[in-house]
Amino acid sequence: MHVDVLMHLFIDWSILHFFQIDETVIPLMTDSDLAKYIPKVGDRVSTVAFCRQAALSQESPSRKESILSRLRQRLSGGEGMPPKKRSSKLEGNTNAKRKVRRLEVGWMDYDEDEERYKQVKSANGGGTRHLSVEKDETVADIKVMAENIFFPNGCSKKKKRLSNYSTHMESSQIHINVSNTVDELYNKSKLKMLRLYLCTKMKTGQQPPVGVEDDHTTSQPSEVDLTDQNQAVEYLLVENRNSESTYHHFINDGASTSGNLELDETLPWDGLLTLGEGEDSHAVIFVGEGRLDVTEDEPNLETAIPEKEDDAPSETVDQSLSPPVLAGEADVSAQALSEPQSSPVTLIVRRGHCLTDMINAFKDPKIVASEVCIKMRLPNGELEQGEGSGVLRDCLTEFWMDFYDSCTLGVEVKVPFIRHDFQQEEWQAVARVFVVGWKQAGYFPVKLAVPFLEEVLCDSTTSSFKDSLLLYVSHEERSILEKALEDFNSVDTDELLDVLDAHECKQVPTEDTLLPVLSQIGHKVIIQAPMYVIKCWRPVLVSVASLLPPEGLNHVIAQKKPTAKTMKALLKFPEEMTAAQSTVSRYLKRYIGEIDCKNLQLFLRFCTGSDVLDKAILIVFIETTNFLRRPQSHTCGCVLKLPIGYYSYPDFRSEFNNILTSSMWVMDVV
Repeated sequence: MHVDVLMHLFIDWSILHFFQIDETVIPLMTDSDLAKYIPKVGDRVSTVAFCRQAALSQESPSRKESILSRLRQRLSGGEGMPPKKRSSKLEGNTNAKRKVRRLEVGWMDYDEDEERYKQVKSANGGGTRHLSVEKDETVADIKVMAENIFFPNGCSKKKKRLSNYSTHMESSQIHINVSNTVDELYNKSKLKMLRLYLCTKMKTGQQPPVGVEDDHTTSQPSEVDLTDQNQAVEYLLVENRNSESTYHHFINDGASTSGNLELDETLPWDGLLTLGEGEDSHAVIFVGEGRLDVTEDEPNLETAIPEKEDDAPSETVDQSLSPPVLAGEADVSAQALSEPQSSPVTLIVRRGHCLTDMINAFKDPKIVASEVCIKMRLPNGELEQGEGSGVLRDCLTEFWMDFYDSCTLGVEVKVPFIRHDFQQEEWQAVARVFVVGWKQAGYFPVKLAVPFLEEVLCDSTTSSFKDSLLLYVSHEERSILEKALEDFNSVDTDELLDVLDAHECKQVPTEDTLLPVLSQIGHKVIIQAPMYVIKCWRPVLVSVASLLPPEGLNHVIAQKKPTAKTMKALLKFPEEMTAAQSTVSRYLKRYIGEIDCKNLQLFLRFCTGSDVLDKAILIVFIETTNFLRRPQSHTCGCVLKLPIGYYSYPDFRSEFNNILTSSMWVMDVV
């Protein structure tokens, strides 16, 4: 039935509605019953047909039903009535609101040639990333997330450092500000999916003043060369003006020719050159000649890093072992550390001065939790081109070699000895180098005596002091002691007494007492003598002890010490080799089997940057002329490149010996 029919039957329909007769009842009524309400026969037939068709229809609200609904409202006088509202109990239910919104994040880098931003593909570390974030997160928060996604640990997949770029957020869909929240952007744009881009551009001009921020740029610290006195003082004055901190004044020692800066001790000191406050800050600290030698426990690196397990114990170092507090010095263990934030740190270290430069840089306790990168400065003042994990391992190796020579006693095993110029601050700096080397590069100083390390890491010793003493003394003294242990009567008594007297033995040994006497001497030289160093190291090396494998300390040292057998097992040759390549591979294995322990460590350092076992060495064969023929290595990837033009094994051995006996290797591969 059409609308005009219903309108024609308006009066009759109102009568049916009055008697509560609807369309479901009409098909069941007889014609005589229906004639009481609809007098005309044609109207009754049309009405019954319409009601039957409505009953047979399976569609939920159709256009016809909608029309009927409006007619019923009109017939009942309900025209213009507002729709039924939700229960008052459900109104304002904030729990039903969505708290998290999804969005897409991409990376666009500025192309200097085309002078426009271009999207970075996923193969290069970019692509589209999908995030679920809180609605109240701001664009600034999304920017930090994007930087962490595309620049994990401050470096992208293609080795681009975030510190070299200015960054801001953009959207091709809507204009955004750093203070806008995600909810505001969705309400403003009415978009189904919001898409934001992290835009990066290589820095070319001067850095903005410290403390001045732009909505579209990330404040990045510039490289501050502390060997340049004028630059250091100028930067420090700007830093203090912007931060409204206590004014620090440096005076130039007129008698000094090296350009050192000294702290005016008449003024308070609250920190040294804070190079960035954001968690994405990246400092480049130059250490070496002309450095700021300050013995306070100030944050002399830009990072503010939680010490975790290392910090708490370091606050409780036995005060009886602390040196007298001199003018300009402070008790490290007595100072409270501020809440830190982790960020990468690049240290520029001079070759040949690695020990002093690293100690000065690691005096800051906050550096332990930071990602430390190393760049080496050559004696001619130029920076090496090489960078990466291989340079870090090489620097750690040079540091511990210098430490063994300058700060320890012993022949095959080393034990630190007390120096007047090494106080608590210096010893704890060495321990922090230990921690960073183990966490970042897997470097372990295996030459330190095992009982000494057990006392530091485990607060107890289980290894033999007699065995460690035999490795501690010279080869001549060891042969005399071993001979006396095997057959006491066969050894020359005067020679034995001379050896024992050199270690301040106070009794004449007999065949029965020689073994306990040697154990007592071993305990004295390995534990008692360096006890101050042990107490300085112990709180810092707590985290190293927790990271040791279940097998323990002896297992780590055994796995790290290189031998000819373990070195050959680390070599990874191509699966298929030509005859010439197979010949050179045999030369290499023969050479490794012939060289002594010292040269074996040098060979390992040449290939990996480290003198302890850590990574497999990939062998790559290259073709060169006789003039350019020489072995090459890439320490970051632990790759050894061998020429195949050797005519005999002596030629191969001669060239490798010349490389290993060289006084310095230059890292020239980026």
